[in-house]
Amino acid sequence: MLDIQPIRRRRIYEDVAQRLQQMMLDGTLAEGDMLPSERDLMEQFQVGRPAIREALLSLQKAGLVSITNGERARVARPDAHHFIQELSTSVRSYIANPEGVRHFQNARMHLEMALARHAAREATEADIARIGGALARNKRDLSDMDAFEKSDVAFHYEIVLVANNPLFNGVHQAVVQWLSEQRNVSLRVARAKQKAFAFHERIYEAIAAHDPDAAESAMHEHLDSVASLYWQSARR
Repeated sequence: MLDIQPIRRRRIYEDVAQRLQQMMLDGTLAEGDMLPSERDLMEQFQVGRPAIREALLSLQKAGLVSITNGERARVARPDAHHFIQELSTSVRSYIANPEGVRHFQNARMHLEMALARHAAREATEADIARIGGALARNKRDLSDMDAFEKSDVAFHYEIVLVANNPLFNGVHQAVVQWLSEQRNVSLRVARAKQKAFAFHERIYEAIAAHDPDAAESAMHEHLDSVASLYWQSARR
């Protein structure tokens, strides 16, 4: 006999949350609007205060409302950082497995190759100056491991910013966190900092020369080298 679990009945607060979310989607409630008071919501939905409070908390967790002590909830717009952070718990479990780390390394490589290519095509003089400034800080930090790690991340982030897309910004920041162990391990290999900086120079020069093929190739070689250093160290 099949072990079939009973269908779970939707909880009252989930219905309330869904109906409020629909009102946001259809424009009845716009970004920045203040929601009705708890009492008004209780009357409107014919439910008790606990259901209203749970519904608002679930919407707050989803980034759809902001709640400040002493004020009514206000409609918010979730940003890329918010919903990417919501994935963090699942991602950390996923990359606890070596195969999961490889998948993320590969995904990062393809993303940053594409972004380097885009930067080489579209970067303005101001963009190139920003990336060059990040490269200069990275060179200055070669003798300081902690500072080098930070300026390494900053160099890559300046390239991401050329795309002017908050989704890419959020994904990059999340991947930096998710692959932090890779960076910590790979940069501690002998002369790894110098090797990483040399790749950064190549990437910058290709972007400054508006050479998409060279920028993409340099980024590919760079991140492939980082991954190789990590796995060599991990095997030890």
